[in-house]
Amino acid sequence: MKKLFFLFLFLNVVTHFLLPEEKKILRLTFLGDIMAHTVNYLMQDYHPIYNRIKDVLIEDDLTFANLEFTIDDSRPYSSYPRFNVHSDYVQAAVDCGVDVFSLANNHSFDLGTEGVLQTLLASYRLRTAAGREIYFSGIRGNLKQDFEPEVIYISGFKIGFLAVTQISNLYQPFQYIHVVNYRDRREVDSFLEYLREEVSGFELFILSYHGGREYSLTAEPEKMRFFRELLAAGVHIIYGHHPHVMQPVQLIKMGDRNGLIIPSVGNFISAMTRDIDPGMANEPMAFTGESALFIVEVGLGRGEATVLRVEPVFISNCLNENGEIVVDKLERLKEQQQEGGWPGYYKERYRIVTEMFSSKKSKQNVLQ
Repeated sequence: MKKLFFLFLFLNVVTHFLLPEEKKILRLTFLGDIMAHTVNYLMQDYHPIYNRIKDVLIEDDLTFANLEFTIDDSRPYSSYPRFNVHSDYVQAAVDCGVDVFSLANNHSFDLGTEGVLQTLLASYRLRTAAGREIYFSGIRGNLKQDFEPEVIYISGFKIGFLAVTQISNLYQPFQYIHVVNYRDRREVDSFLEYLREEVSGFELFILSYHGGREYSLTAEPEKMRFFRELLAAGVHIIYGHHPHVMQPVQLIKMGDRNGLIIPSVGNFISAMTRDIDPGMANEPMAFTGESALFIVEVGLGRGEATVLRVEPVFISNCLNENGEIVVDKLERLKEQQQEGGWPGYYKERYRIVTEMFSSKKSKQNVLQ
């Protein structure tokens, strides 16, 4: 019996140390632009924006969003062309499950250097008050410190998150916002060299990129070439935004792993469709009212990370019972009994976006 016991113990020890560990599957959710037009920030409470899709954000491991504004509590709320909100606007996103924020976009410098510094201060305060880890990337307050990826530890894995933007609407005398213009070859080459060194220290690396042509339903070839170069440099997931409309995603095989390109998630919340009516379901502007919660499953372990699956949960901006713009699942909206032709509008929008993501190419790249 003793021999059998020690043989059993020996086999367990060998199995533990020599056999490959099982992969852990992380569930990540990527939202579009959180914007703040006047009708958005005039809401008395910002939590209803998220309440109808909150279940998805709470169930995952990490939720990502892009903040398309500065956060300066000392100045009034302001809309286009220079966006500013107060901390409570972002607090609602945190309360409803958003964990990781991109702060690099063309509006990050809307209020100049002071706006950047106040945004950083507000972000640190939100992190302290959250009662859990909150992450953000894309801006800096100390010009002597390099832009560094946020380090996220989850389920024993080390994840890197870095946010950059193609442009800033206002000229930066010094680079407080991390800018990499994919049309500038020198900037691209320098950035790729930097990335190759950074990604090696992480098991999963996610890059948020704000850029491209606005309102285009397809990503321009030059941007996609840049994104593929990022994957080749070791990035696993590219989380794109700025066009304000969705663009089809691509799941690309990179040797032994799958990399993911989300060229543009579109708007999560905005007021761009505030003047639309039920007869405008096929108008180009209607695309600014739809997006998706891109649920991404990533396999981690055995020294590698790979994207296993991408599921888009289509959402739309709509009016709640108080006449406020909130976010709801498009599949639910098309089944609701509403007045004024809106069920027909949402059924048509659902048909359009599902066809957009269920073409032969999309089935190969996304829904596998």
